[in-house]
Amino acid sequence: MIRVAVSDDKKSIFELYGMSTSLNFVSREDYFAKKFIPENVVVNEVNGRIAASTQVDFYTMMLNGRKLAVSYIYGRFFDHTKGSKFINALTNEVVDNQKYRTLVSLIPTSNPKEFARYGFEEIYQKRMYTITRSQLENASYQGVSKEFKINDLMRLYNDFTSHFNGYLLRSKSYWLNLIDLLQFKRYNLAVYYDEEKKPQGYMIYYIEAGRVVVNEIVYNNGTALTRLLCYGLRLKHTIRVFVSENEDLARAFPKLKYKLVTTMVARINDLEMFNQLFSSNVKSTREAFYLNSLPLFISEESY
Repeated sequence: MIRVAVSDDKKSIFELYGMSTSLNFVSREDYFAKKFIPENVVVNEVNGRIAASTQVDFYTMMLNGRKLAVSYIYGRFFDHTKGSKFINALTNEVVDNQKYRTLVSLIPTSNPKEFARYGFEEIYQKRMYTITRSQLENASYQGVSKEFKINDLMRLYNDFTSHFNGYLLRSKSYWLNLIDLLQFKRYNLAVYYDEEKKPQGYMIYYIEAGRVVVNEIVYNNGTALTRLLCYGLRLKHTIRVFVSENEDLARAFPKLKYKLVTTMVARINDLEMFNQLFSSNVKSTREAFYLNSLPLFISEESY
């Protein structure tokens, strides 16, 4: 029986996590402490026990100049010893139901083939750069601080994403929840202020044993980008930086190399409705996302 979860299901889903092999960027601690919303979770109950679960959150996306409702499907847990039939059945129903709720569905994943059967296409990739101190040895991190205001972050994000397509809109409540989650995960947020004390960029990062990992970096100019990266290199000799597929950091720092990594798949839930809305004739999700010439940006899967 496929049904909406209730609060009492939390313990069973918590245990189900430990039996899962396909976690899709979700860690147990932050998910159950900060992201688990029973009314957004759908479960497949078999003989009185939960055999599979997934969560669907809802956002607003700016796609091709319009605001569209988006379903964000993640937290897919199932007992792998019993095979994948229960999670497949659950995913099929959840995906089908989104046709009546949102125009776009997203699933964070590094394995796009896993979701091709449900009509999802590989849309978002990121460039993963590894940078060492020697590559920025004469640069400065002056002006970077861990002090910030929510409104400054909102303004920086809005200015930055205005150059992109397919990004999620972030309200003030979104930012408050994100900062709460980042603090729980022991992530850090640093902001660069110019000589006039105006915010010009920020980055979200965490520290590993041998490097700093930058999940999101937003900047108004090359100085902001350089100062933020140098701040990360102040903490460790190496930083790993994830940016959108079209951000070529080698333009600012020659000889940098990158690796492309898949982070998200997408699905237009109703192509006929999409074509009516945009006066288009697209036949695939990829065509729909590239109606606009602007590059794509999204980083939510990192959290």
